[in-house]
Amino acid sequence: MHAFARAAAFCLSIGWVTLDPLESASAQAVATRLQVTVTDLTTGAPLPRTLIQCGDERAVLTDAIGQAVVRDCGQPVAARLDGYQTTVTRPTRPGVLAIQLTPVGRAEDTVTVVGPASGELEAGVPAQVTVSRQDLAMLRSVTFDDPLRTLQALPGVGTSDELRAELSVRGSPFRQVGLVLDEVKSRLLVHTVRGVEQTGSVALLNADLIAAATLTPGAGPQRFGNTLGAELSIRTRPARGDALHGRAMASAIAATASLEGKIGPTDRVTMLGGVRRSYASWIVRKVDPDVSGTFEFLDAQAKLDARLTGRQRLSAGLLAGSSIYDERSRRVGANALDTGRNRTTMATVAWQAQAGSQWIIRQRAAVVSSHYRNANPDERPLDTGIEREWLSRSIAEWAPRASLSLDGAIHAQHFVSRGTSTLYDPATREPQPLLRHQGKQTLTGAHLHSRWSPHRAVTLGGGARVDQVSGVGGFVGGWLQAQVALTPALAITGAVSRNGQAPDVLQRFGPAGATGLRFERAVLADLGVGWRHGAWSVAANGYVRREADGLDTPDRQFRVTAAQTVSGGNPRAPWGNALTTRARGVELVVRRQHARWSGWVGYSHGRTSSASALDPEFAGAFDQRHLLTITSSVQIASRWDASTTVRLATNWPYEGWFETRGTAAVFLSTDRNALRLPDYRRLDLRVRRRVALPRGQLLLFAEVINASNARNLRQVSASINVRTLVVGRLSERQLPIIPALGLAYEF
Repeated sequence: MHAFARAAAFCLSIGWVTLDPLESASAQAVATRLQVTVTDLTTGAPLPRTLIQCGDERAVLTDAIGQAVVRDCGQPVAARLDGYQTTVTRPTRPGVLAIQLTPVGRAEDTVTVVGPASGELEAGVPAQVTVSRQDLAMLRSVTFDDPLRTLQALPGVGTSDELRAELSVRGSPFRQVGLVLDEVKSRLLVHTVRGVEQTGSVALLNADLIAAATLTPGAGPQRFGNTLGAELSIRTRPARGDALHGRAMASAIAATASLEGKIGPTDRVTMLGGVRRSYASWIVRKVDPDVSGTFEFLDAQAKLDARLTGRQRLSAGLLAGSSIYDERSRRVGANALDTGRNRTTMATVAWQAQAGSQWIIRQRAAVVSSHYRNANPDERPLDTGIEREWLSRSIAEWAPRASLSLDGAIHAQHFVSRGTSTLYDPATREPQPLLRHQGKQTLTGAHLHSRWSPHRAVTLGGGARVDQVSGVGGFVGGWLQAQVALTPALAITGAVSRNGQAPDVLQRFGPAGATGLRFERAVLADLGVGWRHGAWSVAANGYVRREADGLDTPDRQFRVTAAQTVSGGNPRAPWGNALTTRARGVELVVRRQHARWSGWVGYSHGRTSSASALDPEFAGAFDQRHLLTITSSVQIASRWDASTTVRLATNWPYEGWFETRGTAAVFLSTDRNALRLPDYRRLDLRVRRRVALPRGQLLLFAEVINASNARNLRQVSASINVRTLVVGRLSERQLPIIPALGLAYEF
């Protein structure tokens, strides 16, 4: 721990103590300096992290209020920012230059956009946080180019499994966290092993194509519904339409490429596409041969935007990928997973129309398909199947004035699943009777949300949502929210909501499916206070969540009963509405957003406990009592930047009935989730250098994952002797120290 603390202190010193050559440069030749201010043409908002360059002079980034100081070289000044058209201009008066950047693909008429499509934080939603594309670019990993893994560094987001992209927020499992991509909510948007837990996963998303990600960890509007806990909304960005742009990145363990630009002589039609390929397995096995399960993937994403008229737009998107999880025959049991393959495809089409200056109408349709095959060490199938989703969503937004807005949507989503599941005799390794499963269900829902500001310091909001699932029933939810600004820098925010989540099609019709399942229900309450001054902000939040009718499969794992007999161990144990859960906690975040140095320190303390008829009270599977996250990104020089991420946490319980005795051997127990994984700690270091080229720029990367080489563990499927109650191989080491080098070319 001492070595880790020294490494963490060293990485933090990069952000706190680094000398600022940008200030030194701006102090030179004071008589010829130029004060540049950059704002958004449509909103007037300042634009931080805009690249400002006068002629061939050294480039400088704007600060949190969109300002920068450069030397007036007597030549045109260029301003560049992702998502905006590059602007080149000259100062009209000495020493001062104001630049307004035009968003890519801006329509001729503008209208106030509300809801998740705006990509902005909403008033009255405590603890909500938005991460921009610039933040993602600084924190993304060369080793695992996965935006969900990057978002695991957000304050309050718990994760201790480095092979899985899933997020646990405030003690909720990932299946209770809603993942929304461009207003399409689907649980299939990850590379993973279907139907098997404790393996690996990677988000089916390309970070180069993302504009922003917004996490709502607690109470708030339920525009997409069918989510018991947090919601993560991700927006892809529009393509730049001024010229053809591209990016290609290669390292020893991964490669990505993206291309964007206009189609035709004007920017009315633009395209954006990207491809990723991971081959990290070989370096992980070279560094640590004892690591068993490895995960590799290949995916591609494309988006086409067309401005039909000044008031109408049409867009289409395609997302496709395949992945494989490989245990390398480390497990020999006839029913053990050796390889898990998955192929997923999503196609979307969206139309948007503006009616005057007050209305926006949108229509979106999508289809998602996933094929999977899991095999044992004999290469014989364990699980095979296909899952499909069809979605239609109609949205209307009305903003008659800045102080009032309403938005509503009608949503329909159809789910289909079918497949086979095979168990093998442990002795003869011959298959038992094949189990076939298939089912379908339809979710229909609607919401209405309103926001009103009776005073510039007060914002009130609320709404209701109704969902109906065929064969399950209906659910009515709602929410109230308020924000009061005590001073221009200090605000209090509170919200309460009633959420519901229906059992999915596999929980009802899969190998462990059950009839008569009901909606899981939850009541959430949040209260927070926030303070902002310049580049600094501080937020403190408290939360409570109570759940009822939670889904559970307790008979899937072996356990010792009160009569000291062994029970459970049925891999096809049915789901049931058996759990009540309570979560409560506090979160503190200190954040700085500045062109020269930005980052955050986030601490959360929480408790999640559950109870059922079988187990009176036990720790939740994702109960993480203490979590400290520190991120820092610093502009070392005009062409150098560095970032660090530190995570320290008490770990999750081993999910199941386990205990240690005497010599630390693990045995089956009567107490659920009583044994915990060791504390988690990890330090990541990254540095990047820009090299200007006649056409574009070259980026050089260096990265060290788990720089302190901490020995972090993850739970795996255990081997259990039901006669002696001894449990073998309950955990394995996660990623060791992994160095990586890479380069990228951008034009």
